[in-house]
Amino acid sequence: MAIAKGAPAWVDLATHQVSEVRDFYTGLFGWHWIQRPDYNIALKEHKPVAGVLPPEVEAPTAWTLYLECGSARRAVEHVRALGGKVLVPPTETPADEMFLVAEDPTGAVVGLWEAPPNGTFGRDHAGMLCWAELHTRDGSAADPFYADLLGYRQEQIGEPGDGFDYTVWYVDDQPTVGRYETSLTLPEDVPAHWQLYFQVNPDHNTDEATAKAVELGGKVLREPSDSPHGRLALLQDVVGATFFVIDTAQRTGE
Repeated sequence: MAIAKGAPAWVDLATHQVSEVRDFYTGLFGWHWIQRPDYNIALKEHKPVAGVLPPEVEAPTAWTLYLECGSARRAVEHVRALGGKVLVPPTETPADEMFLVAEDPTGAVVGLWEAPPNGTFGRDHAGMLCWAELHTRDGSAADPFYADLLGYRQEQIGEPGDGFDYTVWYVDDQPTVGRYETSLTLPEDVPAHWQLYFQVNPDHNTDEATAKAVELGGKVLREPSDSPHGRLALLQDVVGATFFVIDTAQRTGE
């Protein structure tokens, strides 16, 4: 089954410390690896879940989220027409995928992915991506950009411009990604960015996964806490990339 337009289709991390990153995520999520020239593919339950590669240019170390766009070449002009920038032009991979990297009008970097009809991306299970959300100071600019680009139906949660301004973006009536307005909380030196959530393994709850990340050399940026969507913690890996771990089986009331 083809990856739906607008759905997460890939994530990767560029770093000079590839072996250290591989060891960290292997210990935390149980990922296994396929080595390709200049690219490492992580597997979980025999499904590709992430990539790690050496950087081509110097940039802040962060996970990049790629959203399925249908056609990378068509997306280029669409991105520009909607006020975004193309940072990496459409590029083919050895697996017949095509991708580009763009900057949205609020300054967040996002990848756009064109998967082949048989393309697969493991998510929503243990050790895999289970949610992603855009943290931006300008939700009123982000929402129409992504809705026009990828066809999302967007549902407002909280009041626009209020203390909690969040939109959930739907693909085929499925909540797929979100946008969090962070103008009151995001430090001035932190640009808009996509934040990734990975589901913990069944043998680790969020607290145990957090402790394991520290044991492996990571840091805790936000201690484990409960939410209606699961118990979560914000972590930093051994090269400085941030991500959430979440146990969606441990939910509190709305």
